[in-house]
Amino acid sequence: MNNRYLKARTLARSKHSGQYYGELPYYVHLEAVSRLATPFGTDAMIIAQLHDVMEDTETTVDELASDFGFLVADAVSYMTDGKLEDRAKRKAMINQRLASLNADEESARLALIVKACDRLANVRASKSSSERHYDMYKLEHASFKEAVYRKGLCEAIWWELDNLIDPMTEQ
Repeated sequence: MNNRYLKARTLARSKHSGQYYGELPYYVHLEAVSRLATPFGTDAMIIAQLHDVMEDTETTVDELASDFGFLVADAVSYMTDGKLEDRAKRKAMINQRLASLNADEESARLALIVKACDRLANVRASKSSSERHYDMYKLEHASFKEAVYRKGLCEAIWWELDNLIDPMTEQ
């Protein structure tokens, strides 16, 4: 493993210490997202480890830029939900931001890939452990896909995600 990746994993585990993903330590989710991001390179894996650190901790974009560079910091920033309590409003805001990204920009491209990996990890986990969350992801899928999907970007991720959400979907 690359030193930058190990640094990101160590930072993420430290920052998310004491947080849980259901009944599991939060790093289990970060590892799942990182595994899905592996085919897209080390930067995608780093972003996967850090994708929730600004949203769920006091970590700043400047801290990430200092430790990992602007590409990683910008990608994580693009993916970070706002602090609104209302999930529907929060998701509408982030979907609007993600929909506006130009996938020709490397940090935007990586943010879109990791966001799809994050959603796939969440759907996989919820399908077997939380019907309430799984149903929520099903309801959000169309608007999420409209905002995040870019033709040719990470088709295998989207194929599995679409089939988990609606197994009867014709591909």
